[in-house]
This record gives sequence, structure tokens and C-alpha cells, in this order.
Amino acid sequence: MQIEAAHIDAERALRVGYRACPLAEIEAIRAIATAESSLPALSVLAVVDAAIARGERRSIGEWTALAREAMHCGRSDVATAQAYAAACTVRLAD
Repeated sequence: MQIEAAHIDAERALRVGYRACPLAEIEAIRAIATAESSLPALSVLAVVDAAIARGERRSIGEWTALAREAMHCGRSDVATAQAYAAACTVRLAD
């Protein structure tokens, strides 16, 4: 039940709250990815977290698009997670 509630809250935040606070979208994706054990999305978010910690302020849309794609890829193995993390790193380097 707790996972279901986290998913519902995160989906609500994605629909209504992220425009006012862009980082809320990242946190909503993180909640859903955690609830679904989506390693690819969590790996992208780890790269995004590191970029934010370094002070990078690229378009949140770029980051969230890749995290959403990773969350919906249908796989949750380590190799896929590594591939998405690498893709995120390459996109951040541009």
C-alpha cells in the first residue's frame, strides 16, 4: 500500500507541481522509480544529482525526459542502468 501511495503522490506532482518547482518533477520521478525498482531511472537520477551538486543548471527538461524514458523502458537490469547512466553523462557533456 505504501508503494501505491508514493506512486499516486508522485503522479500528482508530475501533473500539477513540477512547473512551479522543476526539481519537484525529478523527485516525483525518483519516487515512482523507487517504488517500481527501476534501476535505469535511478541511475539517470544519480547522474543528475551529481550534476546538480556540482552546480550545473542545464534544462531540467533534458534530465527528466531521459529519466522518464529510462523509467518506462521495461527493463531493470544492471546493464540497462549502466547504459542509461552513460547516455545521461554524454548528454550532460554537450
